[in-house]
Amino acid sequence: MRLSIIPVALLATLLSFSLAWSDTTIEMTYKTSGFRGIAASKGTTIQRYQVYKLWESTTTGFAGAILSKITGKEETITIIRVDKGVYWTLDPEEMTYEAASIVPLKDMTGKKPSDKKAEGKGKVQVRKSQFTVKETGASETINGFPCKEYLITWLLEMEDVETKQRSLSTMTTNLWSTPETATVRSAHADVMKFQRAFARKLGVNVTPDEARLMGMEVFAAMSGMSEAELSKGLSRVKKEMSKIKGYPIRTEVTWNLDPAGDASVKEGPSASTSQDTAGRSCLFGGLAGLTGQQGPGGGAPLFSSESEVKSIEVKPVPAKTFEIPAGYTKK
Repeated sequence: MRLSIIPVALLATLLSFSLAWSDTTIEMTYKTSGFRGIAASKGTTIQRYQVYKLWESTTTGFAGAILSKITGKEETITIIRVDKGVYWTLDPEEMTYEAASIVPLKDMTGKKPSDKKAEGKGKVQVRKSQFTVKETGASETINGFPCKEYLITWLLEMEDVETKQRSLSTMTTNLWSTPETATVRSAHADVMKFQRAFARKLGVNVTPDEARLMGMEVFAAMSGMSEAELSKGLSRVKKEMSKIKGYPIRTEVTWNLDPAGDASVKEGPSASTSQDTAGRSCLFGGLAGLTGQQGPGGGAPLFSSESEVKSIEVKPVPAKTFEIPAGYTKK
């Protein structure tokens, strides 16, 4: 009996050891230009993953010399428990928290089935959509990670249904990716396991990580489209994104919007129409009020951001990290 018990005990020990060491901690920095340079900010983010759990601490502040001194820095902690279908937002300074359920995005719109017909009558249509990924051949060591550069370009041509005026939106991402070592591969697997589970809870077919990779969360907020609408439009990018090898270390996003459009595009409306028109209707209806009078060559971009991984660790994270700390009260 003792001979049969020993292997079972050893196996249990090995399994518990491997599960404990699958936890991942990633530290990052980020900065954004704000909207046309207004309210630029910067900060740090620490993420801790444990299967279907995420603990994230974000410390942020304004980037400007004056505002940064006046407002200082603010820390927010978010705990997402996909396993429980809930997320908590903690205020470390006040020692309070808020709780909310993770629900499908379609349930957050508040629209009834009868609204679907009206949705198709948007004032702005997407006439052309081009998404490409190319390896540039450039290399650089970033925070100890050897990286190769990829250039991601998303060009959108939009037309006002009433005035027929067109505008060009170009989002460019310079992505620096590192080969997956054993540590990076383990961390990447942990992140993707969580993100896929989180995406399923949200009812979308594009993970939040894929959306953030291209700065699409900011793009969605500024354009006025919902995350659900955005996810439909992003489904076609997966094939191009598969060209990227390794794990992203630095991601630089620039978004330019030219309200005047391109003259050559204006002259050939039928020729410029993309065969992929699933994303038309009012996806980009909110852009009309954001264009201003400057194009890509008329000054600063509409928006830019940069995020950079500082460190990646694969080591145990205490289970209590993913619970509301003692002493916190609910708002």
